[in-house]
Amino acid sequence: MALFAALSALMAACTGGTPETPGDQPNAVLAQVLQKALDDEIARLDPSWSPGLLPAAPALAREWLTQIDEVVARCRYGPRSQSKHNLLEFDLRLHSGETIEALYTGQRCTYGIAPPLIMRVRMRDGRVAEALTDGRERRRPVDAVAPEAHAFATAVITADLRRRAARYFVPSASPQDIQRQWDAGARP
Repeated sequence: MALFAALSALMAACTGGTPETPGDQPNAVLAQVLQKALDDEIARLDPSWSPGLLPAAPALAREWLTQIDEVVARCRYGPRSQSKHNLLEFDLRLHSGETIEALYTGQRCTYGIAPPLIMRVRMRDGRVAEALTDGRERRRPVDAVAPEAHAFATAVITADLRRRAARYFVPSASPQDIQRQWDAGARP
């Protein structure tokens, strides 16, 4: 038992400890920026921009947003970690109670350079209803939150694209269909 406690303490020290929690200060401007990022991400689901997507993809993405209750941004290892693996991640909670954790964003949490935007975003009817932070975003220009807003929108929409890809993408040709194309000499 003592060995387990020692290993747990060592892991916490190496990883930076517990991820920080979002603050409780509402920010209406941030909520608007996040909603715009979601709208822009849904606009990119147009099949003319992204071949292979079904024409219904934007409507399906909007439907997906209505199922989300809350999104929390956090750093994997917390504020004390200097590891390059301390990534900005999102946790989603759906109205059904299901949670989707650790949605990858590709962004690192570099506290020494630019503290990441740790936030709690509450959704209502598929739209951003409220964004709660500790106020750190107010020390920078509004445009400076664009990378985090884009990461938020991408992670939230991509979560459903990965979970239920068949709803969004044209079905792949079966091996039999491919063989028939070759046998018939059909060209795309």
